[in-house]
Amino acid sequence: MDETKLEEYLVRTKLLLGLTDSAADELLKLIIEDAVNLILGYCRIKFLPRPLESLVPVLAADIYRETAAGKPEVPSDVSQVTQGNRSVSYAVTRTDAGGVFARYEQRLRPYRRARVPSDVTEEFNGSV
Repeated sequence: MDETKLEEYLVRTKLLLGLTDSAADELLKLIIEDAVNLILGYCRIKFLPRPLESLVPVLAADIYRETAAGKPEVPSDVSQVTQGNRSVSYAVTRTDAGGVFARYEQRLRPYRRARVPSDVTEEFNGSV
């Protein structure tokens, strides 16, 4: 990825997350690259179209929030149900990066390239 683009995405992602220091920069760069790869892989394209460039920081910020990136434990939301004297608590594991990505599939669908027989052949030969 072009270093200039990566820095641009980093600034925008930090803005969305409300981060002002550089403590999480390396982690955010990794997440941004993953977000770009998720988009390219889903759309089956090699280059990011200009209209999708604004999606990269949004997706990266969501991945950072949802996966609690940089924290050693798996994030979970604790839920509790109380009825009278009886209380039941349970933990629900948050979505992974792919689950976050699912929110944007409708926006990406117009850019998704259809599979053709040559794509399958290239994948098996290791060309793609």
